[in-house]
Amino acid sequence: MTGVGESERYRSLVEASTDIIAVVDADGTVTYVNRAVERILGYEPAKLIGDDVAEYAHPDDRETVRETIEALRTEPNETRTVELRLRRADGSWCWIEALVQNRLDNDVVGGILVNGRDVTERKERERELVTTKQRMELALEGANLGIWDWNMRTGEVSRDELLTEMLGYTQAEMGDRMRGWERVVHPADRERHDEALAEHVAARTPYYRCDHRLKTNSGDWKWVRTMGKVVERDEDGEPVRAVGIHQDIDDRKRAELALEEERDMFKEGPAVVFKWEDTDGWPIEYVSENVEEVLGYMPDELQSGEIQYLEIIHEGDRERIVEEASELDSEGTDRITLDPYRVATASGDIRWVKEYTRAIESGSDPDQLLGYLVDITERKRRENELRQFKAAVERSAHAIYITDVDGTIEYVNPAFEEITGYSEERAVGETPRILQSGEYDDEFYAAFWETIRSGEQWQAEITDERADDERIVLNQTVAPIIGDDGAVRKFVAVAQDTTARKEYEQQLEEQRDNLDILNRVLRHDIRNDLQLITAYTKMVSDECDDPETDEYLTTVLESADHAVELTKVAREMADVMLSANEESRPVDLRNVLQSELDEVRSTYSRAVVSTETGIPRTTVEANEMLNSVFRNLLKNAIQHNDAATPQVRISIMEDDDAVVVRIADNGPGIPDAQRKTIFGKGEKGLDSQGTGIGLYLVDTLVESYGGDVWVEDSDAGGAAFVVELPKVE
Repeated sequence: MTGVGESERYRSLVEASTDIIAVVDADGTVTYVNRAVERILGYEPAKLIGDDVAEYAHPDDRETVRETIEALRTEPNETRTVELRLRRADGSWCWIEALVQNRLDNDVVGGILVNGRDVTERKERERELVTTKQRMELALEGANLGIWDWNMRTGEVSRDELLTEMLGYTQAEMGDRMRGWERVVHPADRERHDEALAEHVAARTPYYRCDHRLKTNSGDWKWVRTMGKVVERDEDGEPVRAVGIHQDIDDRKRAELALEEERDMFKEGPAVVFKWEDTDGWPIEYVSENVEEVLGYMPDELQSGEIQYLEIIHEGDRERIVEEASELDSEGTDRITLDPYRVATASGDIRWVKEYTRAIESGSDPDQLLGYLVDITERKRRENELRQFKAAVERSAHAIYITDVDGTIEYVNPAFEEITGYSEERAVGETPRILQSGEYDDEFYAAFWETIRSGEQWQAEITDERADDERIVLNQTVAPIIGDDGAVRKFVAVAQDTTARKEYEQQLEEQRDNLDILNRVLRHDIRNDLQLITAYTKMVSDECDDPETDEYLTTVLESADHAVELTKVAREMADVMLSANEESRPVDLRNVLQSELDEVRSTYSRAVVSTETGIPRTTVEANEMLNSVFRNLLKNAIQHNDAATPQVRISIMEDDDAVVVRIADNGPGIPDAQRKTIFGKGEKGLDSQGTGIGLYLVDTLVESYGGDVWVEDSDAGGAAFVVELPKVE
């Protein structure tokens, strides 16, 4: 009794089920179906018993029914889920999701158990969603729209295919990061784009919108409208997620720009209205009165038929204009906009014009063209100047780069690439921090930014680092570019590579240090030893009675004296070289010249040294080595004098700008052929009585003062050395 009761209970549950529960045999014949079939399909259960279930399936689904039964028949205890359409009693179709199980070996079921539920509404919704999606895709495609979804925390961006295909990229080429999008934004539009985005992110605008140019995969620029909105923020109000669209507005935007250009044409220059016959040479039928003011022709002169319009087009542009006009005419267009070209004025001058023309139906043959020429000569001049400036920047040997107000590099010239080792591709988008060598602290850079952001120019020679980590020294000048509103818009930097110069200066400094050491040795050690040799040799000579030995000692004394003289010359040479970089200063000429005259008179008592004029109290441009100039010239006049009594006469003349000192002697003079080379270094040779260095030092020093020295004949038959020195107020 208990078993019968449970069986009845289960049967009641099956009959009460809201899902269709049926049993079919291995051939697909219905052997049982519960009452839910009447509610769902409208059939009485008893009428279905013995029927082939496949006969109730939609023709497109019958094969699915047969394949499912066939598969389950050979796989005991196997379960499958299928979706199919069954015919209702009223002839309509109902979607059923059926769980089908093999229960052929079950003593109670003895067939294939089917549990089906009505999913018609769900399938209808899915179909509507598919339809809606298809419509959306068609609408997006028709409107040239692409969708994006931006995770603002991670920087990841999801883009649909329409968006990437709009620019000719694949999804992989664009990447899944915001920087993939940023790198294709036109440099001239980036600031405006970033400002619009920042305004919305800061919640100052209800949504983000910007029209800007993006670089396509082919290298062209396409106008795109970007619209978006932050749709999720965290508890602190920080943006988390934004979604939006990109719309291809290239054709419309270019049309708008062309219209603006046409509207603004009168701002470029005066416009002259023409009407031509659309035939060879373009005879002029009408021209506005202002043609005389713009091109110098009288209207009647052009309308007479004696001058065709083609004749006033510059001969260098005629062939091009005819070809362009013919191509546009063959395309059947009613508007003609030619590239700017040159025309000749009545006086023969050349002016640049932009032509805007449209065809008009005249009702006769040939048709006519109505248009206007805008004089854009000044604009072309500015464009040429800009091109020349750009060419100069491109060819400059100095590194030149431009940044935005935040320091992001927007442009580098070829010299920048060569000097720094950073290619344009690597540098643009970075900041000048890529060049930092670590030599300078934060305070240095803070002072730098404070200077240029205040609108002032900054200049310094700093040590930077190339891309290959090699140190370089750059003399950099950074200047702000100021907009019409007085605000700083960009920065331009010019950097000269002074690495080689700095290394050379360091080498010179080391040489100067070595020369200074040599000078001290000459002044003290060698000269002291020579003086000691001279003193002891004289003592020995005084004590010696042997004539032959005395002759040897005399030779030693002469050689020692000559060596002392050589040390003096070498010392002066070192002094000149050490003072080469010293700035000149005002020097009292009277004190210098008088002291050297007193010295030479006491040293060479047999010579007669006199002055023809008084020594003026005047100041000249020189330094402490000026004494050496006159010492060498006075000694040279006596030492190289073969007269019995050497005579040296000094005369001085001055004007507002200079002082001329003339030192004349009665010696053998200097041949004309030698006068060009006498101031050369070592010209007389070190084995002569002199070293040949003295006059070279004189010339070197006088030239460093900005003066001049030369030689000429003296009145006494000898030579006269003339020194001209600039005066100092």
